[in-house]
Amino acid sequence: MPEPRVLVVSASIGSGHVAAGRAVEVALRAAGARSHHVDLLDYTTVPFRRLYRQAYFDLVRSAPDFVDWLGKRLDRGPAEVQTRQARLRARLARALSFHLPRLIERVQPTLLVHTHFLGPEILSAQRRALAIPQVQVITDFFAHALWLRSSVRRYYVGAEEIAVHLHASGVAPERVRVTGIPIDVRFTDLPDEATARSSLTLDRERDVLLFMAGGMEFRTVRTLLEQLLTLRWPLQVVMVCGRSPDLVAQLRGLVAEASGLVRVRLLGFTDEVPTYMAAADLMAGKPGGLTSSEALAAGLPMAIVQPYPLQEEANATYLLEAGAAMRIEPLTIFGFKLQRFFADAERRRRMAANAARLGRPHAARAVVDDLRSLGLL
Repeated sequence: MPEPRVLVVSASIGSGHVAAGRAVEVALRAAGARSHHVDLLDYTTVPFRRLYRQAYFDLVRSAPDFVDWLGKRLDRGPAEVQTRQARLRARLARALSFHLPRLIERVQPTLLVHTHFLGPEILSAQRRALAIPQVQVITDFFAHALWLRSSVRRYYVGAEEIAVHLHASGVAPERVRVTGIPIDVRFTDLPDEATARSSLTLDRERDVLLFMAGGMEFRTVRTLLEQLLTLRWPLQVVMVCGRSPDLVAQLRGLVAEASGLVRVRLLGFTDEVPTYMAAADLMAGKPGGLTSSEALAAGLPMAIVQPYPLQEEANATYLLEAGAAMRIEPLTIFGFKLQRFFADAERRRRMAANAARLGRPHAARAVVDDLRSLGLL
């Protein structure tokens, strides 16, 4: 048998698919496997790359009802059988993404691990069926019909509900494994709260709110921040804006005016999110699949803000049904809900326990262990 060579294929539409791909790559290398991780969109035409990266986010902000309608229409009757519409879509994607098959030809991997549905879709349109085994890591608590491909040897999913849905959609039970969604290896060994706060120079005597503002519009963040600044509670807010320097600049003046019981630390991109999650009592933000999985691994309850249609709505439902989150809707009740949460010690303990119960910090390793059991590593 040739030495295993694994190609992990993600897509930088948001950050979650790439983060999951990196987590799998790290686990593969820790297991001694040769692996290479690529962003699928780097192997597409430039116009398609720009359109695909931005079009979804523009649409969900400007026309969320249309996105919801279209997504549900495409999800009708999920099955691995290829419809004419799916074949046409795959051919179009193949025409715009002809570099991926060439990359595979050059690298000659013995296994493909996908963390986005577009890779298998492109490869399904080739004239000759691909002989290389393919597996998929589904990166939300939801499996849209776009993920379903008969060419996929194994589906790795975040929760039992998704496995049940795939079985009902015609996928044989032996082709699905509930591993959790792969996240950063640092979540397997988080510091305790006191140690985390000390390392980040946070006050151990104040509650900590981690506010993940990346992906939010300025007016949304401003509405929430204005309520935070008038909160009657000794609170430390760590506001992470991610790769949005414009958002940091827009918020700097508001934060500088802060006085009273609430202190705000404004950050752009930070590599210390796992430690901040270990230090926090509550996280506010959008329920992306990776962000939600990280919070669960840290035993951190969530305050869900404006989930995008389809997958983020499904993630929100999963968290809310488990008692690991609360929903901020409308935005004007943010301060009220926070005050009530921080004042209720029993509720805080219960929500944190519910989050920890669902956490799967070792998901990436579970994927790799299963690949080994299949004889693919």
